[in-house]
Amino acid sequence: MSQPIIGITTFISEKGLTLPTTYIDAINDSDGVPMVLAKTEDPGKIKAQIDNIDALLLTGGNDIEPALFGEEPHQNLGEIEPGRDEYESALIEHALEKGIPVLGICRGAQILNIHQGGTMYQDIYSQMDGELSQHTQKAARNYLAHTVDIEESSLLHRIVGKTSIKTNTFHHQANKDVPEHFIISGLSPDGVVEAVESTVHDFVIGLQWHPEGTYFNDEASKKIFHAFVAAAVRQYA
Repeated sequence: MSQPIIGITTFISEKGLTLPTTYIDAINDSDGVPMVLAKTEDPGKIKAQIDNIDALLLTGGNDIEPALFGEEPHQNLGEIEPGRDEYESALIEHALEKGIPVLGICRGAQILNIHQGGTMYQDIYSQMDGELSQHTQKAARNYLAHTVDIEESSLLHRIVGKTSIKTNTFHHQANKDVPEHFIISGLSPDGVVEAVESTVHDFVIGLQWHPEGTYFNDEASKKIFHAFVAAAVRQYA
């Protein structure tokens, strides 16, 4: 099996660029070659990064700058990551133009949806109606905390082979509306959007949970990463 290069974005703070090793471990175990992508403001270098990878993995992190989707900061907005939104938006643009697989995780699912014209909640607990479940679990990262119901006939359904799975959860923001060429392919029982995917690209998915954190103890998480790398193999070939 060919080993495609998977570009992985990082967390950005005053301390520099960081990345939990769970992302790298999941890609390595799925026979992909992880390549950590360093933020740059040079448009040519951003395109060069995409030109040299076979798939793009958008990782989790802090909150998204609300100006990106035309809103003022909500009182419960958390810490943002300077420059990351613009950088990852440019990565997404080039990745979709090139036609390579894109997997967005948590924050990555949100920036993917926003870039494509969707909307999001800055804080689900104060902006969504009804009583919500706990979406920032206190349990360990590999604990499967709540249910996600999966839309039949979606790519996600084809990957995991189930209409309901258990996932971990670490967020207070979430996607709201999706663009016309996307569908909502996963919802938690309280109505929070858990998965979005493109209907016009071969493999472009955003997941609100962290399958890299449950990769070694959950079959659905393994299937997601294996399918992502397999899609990159097809691009690589």
